[in-house]
Amino acid sequence: MYLDDADPVPVNLEAVGTVWLRKGPGGDPGIIPAFPSPRGLLWGRAVAEQKREAQIVTGSVPLPPTPGSTVLPPQKGVGVWLRRYRRALPIPFVLLTVIGLRPVAPWGSQLLDTLTDVVGVGICALGQWLRLWAWGSNATVGKWGVRDRGPYTLMRHPLYTGNVLVMLGLVVIFNNPWAYPLLLLPFAYLYHVITDMEEKRMHRRFGADYHDYREKEVPRFLTALGNLSAAVRTTRPFGWGLAWRKEYESCCGWLAGVVVLEIYEGVWTHGWTQNWPATRGWLVALGLIGLVAVSLGIRRSLPRAKSV
Repeated sequence: MYLDDADPVPVNLEAVGTVWLRKGPGGDPGIIPAFPSPRGLLWGRAVAEQKREAQIVTGSVPLPPTPGSTVLPPQKGVGVWLRRYRRALPIPFVLLTVIGLRPVAPWGSQLLDTLTDVVGVGICALGQWLRLWAWGSNATVGKWGVRDRGPYTLMRHPLYTGNVLVMLGLVVIFNNPWAYPLLLLPFAYLYHVITDMEEKRMHRRFGADYHDYREKEVPRFLTALGNLSAAVRTTRPFGWGLAWRKEYESCCGWLAGVVVLEIYEGVWTHGWTQNWPATRGWLVALGLIGLVAVSLGIRRSLPRAKSV
């Protein structure tokens, strides 16, 4: 961690929790571990970790208010709750859809059903690629600044847009007309509320830096195709390692979802006995996906070897 012209300060964020740095005697930085953060702030640039979510306080953010001045209240309301449980909230809708509805082949055609599945997988892959692009092109920024590179020049929330595309692709594979409103409408509301809350938080955290980004009039979800050349130009350097560490679980997750939907659709259409040869192949694929996910998870949890 570098603080202006001071020497680098080693900080174990996992062990400490939240770290606040402020000017100490003689100008040296002092490290104050605390969770939550103290009201007295801060000198230079600092990285804070709260609940494993890295944050940075940049020079564009004004110093905290002194005692007696107006203190900005913490964010409250439904947006905070929705964001906290955003990964679990889709589960009941998915279960309701799978249990209550049946997959439908377009006009009863097996060929059209296969083509629909291919289109659905392609949409999922597009969403996954967008998420990988978002992480990799902003590897030098991470969560410690305003991400404005790669797909962030096209839209303000490429990660959430990628999620919507993955969900849309799975719904296309399932292809029951009622599944589209049942799953996509709650997703649209969820991400509308979450992104509105997050953008307010970004304004509070990054101040002028985020204001300058918003001045570029980048859409929230839709693509600003006029910025495509800038998106390509700012993609490099690309952090493949960070992108893969962030996204291997997501990639394995939607691939497993595709396999489960194919098994479910085959059993509904042909019956368990008649569909068993295809089901067996899909189960092998599901096992391989699970094996890859577990192996990568174990590798990720192992301590990294230090370079000499």
